[in-house]
Amino acid sequence: MEITRLLALKRDGGRCPGGSLSEFARGVAAGEVADYQASAFLMAAFIRGLDRDETVELTLGIRDSGTVLSWPDDPRPLADKHSTGGVGDKISLVLAPLAASMGLRVPMISGRGLGHTGGTLDKLESIPGFRTRLDVGEFQEIVGRCGFAMCGQTGDLAPADRILYSLRDATSTVESIPLICASILGKKLAEGADRLVFDVKAGRGAFMKTGGQALLLARTLVEVAGGCGTRARALVTDMDVVLGRTAGNYLETAEAVSVLKGGGPLVVRDLAVKLTAMMLADDSSDEACIAGLEARCAAHLDDSSAWDAFVRTVEAQGGDLSAFESLPPAPVIREVRSDRTGYWTGVDAGVAGDVVRRLGGGRTRVDDTIRPEVGWEQAAESGFPVEDGQTIGWIHAMTEQAAGSAEADLRGAFIWDRVNSSLVLETL
Repeated sequence: MEITRLLALKRDGGRCPGGSLSEFARGVAAGEVADYQASAFLMAAFIRGLDRDETVELTLGIRDSGTVLSWPDDPRPLADKHSTGGVGDKISLVLAPLAASMGLRVPMISGRGLGHTGGTLDKLESIPGFRTRLDVGEFQEIVGRCGFAMCGQTGDLAPADRILYSLRDATSTVESIPLICASILGKKLAEGADRLVFDVKAGRGAFMKTGGQALLLARTLVEVAGGCGTRARALVTDMDVVLGRTAGNYLETAEAVSVLKGGGPLVVRDLAVKLTAMMLADDSSDEACIAGLEARCAAHLDDSSAWDAFVRTVEAQGGDLSAFESLPPAPVIREVRSDRTGYWTGVDAGVAGDVVRRLGGGRTRVDDTIRPEVGWEQAAESGFPVEDGQTIGWIHAMTEQAAGSAEADLRGAFIWDRVNSSLVLETL
């Protein structure tokens, strides 16, 4: 179908005929569809919407616009997890080795942080020597040998998405749920995963600010994945306050390490366990079966099985955990004390993410340099009563001036006297 006819059809609210969106994605990747034409389609799709079948076809078109990984025969299922992004979200660092220790293969292709949300690759690169750039052959070899690998997207995987993603940002069409789904799933399906789990965030520090928006996205992801022939489950989780006790690349990685060694904040441990159990469960699993899988996952955190899997992959990707554990702290560590007695709900996740970014722990532009040692560390998990003068946390900064500015911003974002909702808002 000619691109101009497709644009006119979608502009006028018509349904794209079968095969047209696959051809559109292929044309985008090949440079046969001009950026202005692709932008026009995105705006038409944003305004007029895409139905389930259109979204499935666009997703498959993005998947097939480049290399789709094929994997050697192996009894271990291929599984992956995607989070829509949050502040303090270090779950992937726990989940991938935990899932590998439970008999899954996890080919996790991750991203970097931009704006107030952190990126898995930035966290991993706080480990000296850790290589996040792997060619396809090495990536697959490490997954086969160690159970999981974590790297950045290669140029061969879903090239149409890279182009469409940048155009969505430039054309203010980012919020379209069908376009979000096609982008997320096109990349994940190119990995060749048999099963997927999604952690869709809702709240102050999330892309989706309300539970209703997040639930709609979660349902669409699960339905479209199923339409593409891949089993998927999803959680909608709260992102009003920082997840766990830390925000900042080194601090979050250290927190994930503590969970892998059987400790760490319960909220991080429990979410990683729940998502991993959902990966392991089959379609017929009932609540008792899920509970049993969660217990087994928890045991693998307690007996060092997950930690051993993490060590194997870090070493395979060139990381030095001994050097990581002896890295010097930030030059300035400022203690923050409570100025009242009351129920401290936590710190607004959106503000905390912006504070960490301004400290040097995040990016405004893709090419910004990260300071892995800076960030925010809480003395306790959110949702507990505190006394006047009690230590709430510490700011890790490069200068006293930066620490002072961060403290003022964080104090203004403390949430008081509101009982936290359950972390898991919905299960699909």
